[in-house]
Amino acid sequence: MITIYWHCLGMTEADETFVADALNELAQHLKDDPIKLPISIKALTDEPELAKEVDERLNRLSDQSYTFNNCAADIGDLFLKFDLTTETCLAKLLVYCCPDSQIANAARRDKPSALYGATCGSFSAAYPPKDQLISKFTIWHETLHLLGLDECYDENTLRRNCKCKTCVMQYEPPLGVD
Repeated sequence: MITIYWHCLGMTEADETFVADALNELAQHLKDDPIKLPISIKALTDEPELAKEVDERLNRLSDQSYTFNNCAADIGDLFLKFDLTTETCLAKLLVYCCPDSQIANAARRDKPSALYGATCGSFSAAYPPKDQLISKFTIWHETLHLLGLDECYDENTLRRNCKCKTCVMQYEPPLGVD
C-alpha cells in the first residue's frame, strides 16, 4: 500500500476540500483497471505528532539557507522515524500552498522553472501561479511525480508540453479545467 499524506498550508476550508476531493479522485483512477495501484490518501492532520514535526520543517523554509531539497530529506527522515513505510515504499507528502508561501519560494529558489509545484523525494508542493486558480490536474501532476512519473516533454528542447490534450504530466498543465 502506498500512502500519500496531504496538507494545506495557509489555505481556506474550501481549498482543503478541493485538495482532498482531487486526491481522492486520482486515487480512485489509480485503484481502478487497468492500473490497480494500492494507494491510500490521508490528511496529515490525521497524524498530529507527525503534522507538528512536518510543520516545524516547513517553517524552516523561511530561512533561505534551508532549501526545498533539505526539507524533502528531513520529511523523508520523519516518515522513517514515524515508521511510515511498507516493504517497498516510504510514505509521501503533498502540500498545497499559496504561490507566495515560504514553500513555493523555496521551491522556485531551487528550481526557477517550478511555476506550479515541485517534487523532491517523498515531498511535493503544489501551488498556483500568482493570480491564477489551480486545477486538480496540477495536484495530480505533483502527486504522480511522488509515484515516480516524469515530465512528458523533451527536456532537451524548449517545448514545454507533449501536445497531448489529455496528458497530466505536461510541464504546463491545463489551466482553468477541473
